[in-house]
Amino acid sequence: MTAFNPLNSLDNKGHRARVQKRFLDTPDSSYLQDYEFLELILMKAIPRRDVKPLAKTLLYHFGSLSKVLKAESEELRQFKGVSDSTIALFKIILEANQRILDSHLKENPVLDSWAKVVDYCCLCLQDERIERFMVLYLNKQLRLIRREIPQTGTKDRVCLYPDEVLRRALLLGASHVIIAHNHPSGNTEPSLADFNMTAELFKALTANGIKLIDHLIIGSGHKTYSFSAHGRISANPRMLVNEL
Repeated sequence: MTAFNPLNSLDNKGHRARVQKRFLDTPDSSYLQDYEFLELILMKAIPRRDVKPLAKTLLYHFGSLSKVLKAESEELRQFKGVSDSTIALFKIILEANQRILDSHLKENPVLDSWAKVVDYCCLCLQDERIERFMVLYLNKQLRLIRREIPQTGTKDRVCLYPDEVLRRALLLGASHVIIAHNHPSGNTEPSLADFNMTAELFKALTANGIKLIDHLIIGSGHKTYSFSAHGRISANPRMLVNEL
């Protein structure tokens, strides 16, 4: 792998201008390869340099555009040319995407656009290197009240405490809850612990008049597992575990 050296990569201003003009003048940007799109992003953080080699190096190292943008700051800093400004821009892009989807879920009932909910969960959790839980609290109209990530874990384990989710739901006045967590391995099959936690949460929420709509497991390549779609939202995990 060839490291990017900004001292040896003085950029031709004409190239940067052409790349940007081409992007702005073309309504459909799907023609861009990932390294070209990452190059456009890097141009805004690294002035007057040819950033194409760095874009290709980052994609080669991390494996995808999403993984580059979600990479840990300390790992990104190992690449010459990547500054705090670059890392901040990556985080701004991710947060902007999440807030755009936040606004959609707040303005529209989630069940009117379930694909948006799945996309949102994938955006938030896919390509993370450790397991994270995310909870979406919804009102009676199924609009988003608040998104929270209460727990982070290890590469293969994370805990979510049903009592804490219930407490937050009551505090926020939520009538419905969706939970999601990622499997860094890419495998979306639920574990026994996933079943047990879902059952405990279902029981706690139902006893207080709150509906658990779904538990989504996010894997790789936009793959998801839906407890609801598989008929596995239940207070009794024993009746479900036999299928494992």
